[in-house]
Amino acid sequence: MKFTTIVSGSSGNCIYIEGGATALLVDAGCSNRCLVQALAGFGRRPEQIAALLITHEHRDHISGALRFARRFGIPVYASELTWEKLPFRNDFFREEQHIFEYGMKVGEIEVDFFRLAHDAVQPVGFVFSHQGQRVGVATDTGVVTPSMARLLANADGMIFEANHDYDMLLHGPYPYPLKRRVASENGHLSNQQAGLALRELIGERTQAVLLAHLSETNNRPELALAAVQACLEPFRHHLPAITVAPRYTAHPLIELQTR
Repeated sequence: MKFTTIVSGSSGNCIYIEGGATALLVDAGCSNRCLVQALAGFGRRPEQIAALLITHEHRDHISGALRFARRFGIPVYASELTWEKLPFRNDFFREEQHIFEYGMKVGEIEVDFFRLAHDAVQPVGFVFSHQGQRVGVATDTGVVTPSMARLLANADGMIFEANHDYDMLLHGPYPYPLKRRVASENGHLSNQQAGLALRELIGERTQAVLLAHLSETNNRPELALAAVQACLEPFRHHLPAITVAPRYTAHPLIELQTR
């Protein structure tokens, strides 16, 4: 399998997943031009995307979804309650409003999903599977629940949130209510929380972890990387490759090795 981020952060989010001949997008919080250019860099055309999967209704995850889906004829999936909150819901006929189902498969990729702890109506994360490999996606969550951990454990690859440095958030410019929201159980994971969670999630199969959804105001890539690596020090003899997703550009495509 292959995976990466196209954009990542509060200004916009989009993830690329590939398994065999099937390519998927998770969220589309960027312009069509950004998406088309990034896909070209992966050797893909927009028409080759099998589906666009929406995690939740916040603007930084959906701002480019309607235009991209309509322009290139891409099926859109979301949870039932999320569809009710999407501002472009009425631009799709009812039969075009695809709903996540347990055991679903899109092309060659099996799709499992789990509920996230975030201040949206029905936010979800994913585990994508293809020929024995699994890639987990978990951003926009304030905690890692047992159900999330069960599905993400020992995944071959992960895109995982490390949103903020707690001290930067505490002493930064955000108003107090926003600070509380970010740090709450329905907000975002801090670097430390991400590291501690990953310490329980990574296993002998885990090859790569891509830290995502970093705050532009309350975090820096080097802080996120250092905090997570410090938490994973007990695994220093079996550390997966850990990198940080850029905010406005695509991260290099990560290709999982067949074992």
